[in-house]
Amino acid sequence: MTAPPLWRALAFEAETFGAELFALCRAVPLLDHLLCRLDEMHDPILVEDRVLRDYQRDLAVQGYFEIALPLTGAALRSGRSVILAEKTTFFGVQGRRDLLLAAARVGFAFPLCAVVLPLHRTVVTIQGTHWNVDRVAAQRALAVFEAAGADWSDTLAPHALETVIVTGDANYAHHLWNQLGALDALLAQCARVRVLATHQPIAPIADIFADHPGLTVQAVPESALPRLDPLRVQPFAPGGKIVVRAVRERILPIAARHATRGVRHFLAQAEAQGLQLIWLSVRALGRTATNQSDALLALGDMLLRDGRFGIVLDGYSRPHDDAGNPDYDRAAMLAALPREQALGYQLIAGLAARHGPAVATRIFLGIGCDLLDSIHLAAHCRAYFAHHGTLQHKIGYFTKVPGMVHSNPNILGADPAGGHRHVTEDPGVIEYVDAALVDDVPGADGALAPNNAYRFNDIPAVVTAFADFLTRQGIR
Repeated sequence: MTAPPLWRALAFEAETFGAELFALCRAVPLLDHLLCRLDEMHDPILVEDRVLRDYQRDLAVQGYFEIALPLTGAALRSGRSVILAEKTTFFGVQGRRDLLLAAARVGFAFPLCAVVLPLHRTVVTIQGTHWNVDRVAAQRALAVFEAAGADWSDTLAPHALETVIVTGDANYAHHLWNQLGALDALLAQCARVRVLATHQPIAPIADIFADHPGLTVQAVPESALPRLDPLRVQPFAPGGKIVVRAVRERILPIAARHATRGVRHFLAQAEAQGLQLIWLSVRALGRTATNQSDALLALGDMLLRDGRFGIVLDGYSRPHDDAGNPDYDRAAMLAALPREQALGYQLIAGLAARHGPAVATRIFLGIGCDLLDSIHLAAHCRAYFAHHGTLQHKIGYFTKVPGMVHSNPNILGADPAGGHRHVTEDPGVIEYVDAALVDDVPGADGALAPNNAYRFNDIPAVVTAFADFLTRQGIR
């Protein structure tokens, strides 16, 4: 008996069709037109309506989406769907047992980025492989359909299935940037929305959208998603590419209500002393300056010499739903949190040695606090100095506070601030450290060090640049 052929993956490129893909297009009706159309649909959200993809809006509003194929007059209509633990979603096509559509890649707002050809045991990916759909995921999705006895090619009436919105991300920046704005857009168009949330790292979704009477939210583990019954429900993950102002304005009051006693006390003291708070971010692992501690000590020294300033030291924050959610990476947390806290304590000790123990009352160590506490602190800061990465997103995404950011020479050589401007509906002022003040750190073999490590080559000049930045912002 001959063993069935192994599954394979092919990459579609609009400019050319390889021999294998050309053969498939001859065997599968309209496949070439479908691939070209999905390629066209992939990127418009980056430059046009960045809140929600059209196919996701159609799914929520009418219970299906259609893909019109130019030149043919044909349209393919979606049917049943299944969703995997990583939120990759597979959609059946009504009347087409020979193909499924797959959506993945949270950072790209869950585009339709692959076509699964089950009869040919092939996955055709569109626009690269990063965060795309692999063969194993396709086989798992087919197994879910088959275990439920669901034919993904069934012809279904509109709203024949209950639409279920699946959201949540362990990375709070992706949750805010790619998911909550999309959910806000769906709530504006749907009277009733059922949400399954795998993670709620910022705040409970039901609290963020408390004014929507038709919203129901259920916390679920990621492992439960593939067990959703495709005969009854139609799950999918919505996404966008922008931090929406309205969502941010919903979160800030929640952060204020949840602020802990220590945070409230520090902010009250700062206000009583007339202090202007400056946010300095600490990052222990990857993508930061190797002499970051020396630079922060010099910056803190400059700020504390002026009696008008206080400092918030921020770093790794605990997700708000950390205690009740087993799906967070505890190993990563334990790797980063103690190191960053140690750096923070060392920094405070160094500043106290220069300015006296009493200066500690002007410094708040926020590393390891609840994310809502961190957001509340950010809202009370006047400016920030941070690295290019997740922590910058915290104060840069949740507030319009002006900031100066540092990174490696490769990033500094382009328009690094563009990435922030393009993903935030109303961004604050952001400037990057001059590339001339930063050097790459060579690795042991002479190549660049791992994790894009770099170093400041003139810390006094960095301090002067940040002081000038504060002056130009009317803060110093």
